[in-house]
Amino acid sequence: MATMEGRPIAFFDLDHTLLDGANGNLVVKYMVKTRRLGMEAVWKAVKFTFLYRLNRLPREEVYRWTFQECGKYPIDELIRMLDEAYEECIMPRLFREGEECIAEHKSRGHLTVIATAAGEYISEKVRVQLGADDKIAAMAPVRDGYLTDELERPLPFAEGKEQLARAYAAARGVGLADCYFYSDSLADLPLLQAVGHPVAVNPQRKLRLIAEERGWPVRYWRERAGYKRPSQALVLSFDPAKDARLTGGEGRE
Repeated sequence: MATMEGRPIAFFDLDHTLLDGANGNLVVKYMVKTRRLGMEAVWKAVKFTFLYRLNRLPREEVYRWTFQECGKYPIDELIRMLDEAYEECIMPRLFREGEECIAEHKSRGHLTVIATAAGEYISEKVRVQLGADDKIAAMAPVRDGYLTDELERPLPFAEGKEQLARAYAAARGVGLADCYFYSDSLADLPLLQAVGHPVAVNPQRKLRLIAEERGWPVRYWRERAGYKRPSQALVLSFDPAKDARLTGGEGRE
């Protein structure tokens, strides 16, 4: 990223901003459909969605439950499942306006970064699909061929996302005052307030009121991009083929 030193950064939230929906809910829906999760998991997802809308999400509980569920599968099987969920449930719901906004920032020489509470693998698939330069996402190591729940801190949610974005920008010689952030969520208020160019996209009601009061731009992205072929994850903190071999899997190219 040396060529991006000192250049403004445009950060983009994923759920309800670049994506029509919440990636976690869409993956859960796919897992229920394919009989990988039962009704207990469905009720958990419903509860978490309700608490998220109230801005009372128990973030540690959500992350641990999610990564523990994913950690039940050998990594090659997990990736195969996430690839299927992505192609069927997530890729068709990505917004064209988000892709165009990323391209517009890149044309201005800005670094474009998806900053999301989502896990690393889905975030990387979206990054490649939309043409963004980098990502900030939830990270945990793979050990003995399985994803663990040993989450890196801070978590990329609320204040944690702001801390990670600030550190990311500082490492590249940029102040947040020169950066942009696009988000729908009141939980992202810490980072929206920290950047010099906050933009509310498909905002929750309380965020819309704050944006209007402070004179922030408000945008509504509605058109789906209509991708026909799913992207391939390119930059990961683990080697899927190597970790698949640890469990006797065939790996994936």
